[in-house]
Amino acid sequence: MRITYRIIAFVICGLVALQAASHAWASAGLGVYLAEGGVVDGTAVEGPPPFPEVTGFIIHGMNGMFVIPALALILLIISFFAKVPHGVVYAVVVFGLVVLQVTLGLLGHGVAFLGFLHGMNALLLFTAALLAGLNAKRRAVEPAGAVSVPSTTGATA
Repeated sequence: MRITYRIIAFVICGLVALQAASHAWASAGLGVYLAEGGVVDGTAVEGPPPFPEVTGFIIHGMNGMFVIPALALILLIISFFAKVPHGVVYAVVVFGLVVLQVTLGLLGHGVAFLGFLHGMNALLLFTAALLAGLNAKRRAVEPAGAVSVPSTTGATA
């Protein structure tokens, strides 16, 4: 379970990076489209995509609304069984930041400043998931009967 916890935490990190990359790709494509005289209005969503990089917005939306929240919930559930030191706390923080991230992302379409907070929270989420994964490397409890034996390599009497 510890390895599963660790892998999911690191996958969340990777998906947050994918979020940033896909949004940057789509935003760059939108900029080129507008610079070439394209127009974005209510009719832009009808028919084929106006520019190919719009796929980045689709990836960002699907990943952020479904994949990352599902993995954050799975991480939280696994944290109760993984016996990772403070693993539940890290998982709760990751899950809470994901909930905040989705909320900011949805509300950011109406209040632009929330888009700024959405980006800042993404950095916090990445950091929390990274720390959760790194923390899972440590042992929670020494195995029963483990005896500490001093090292004799390189030491001469």
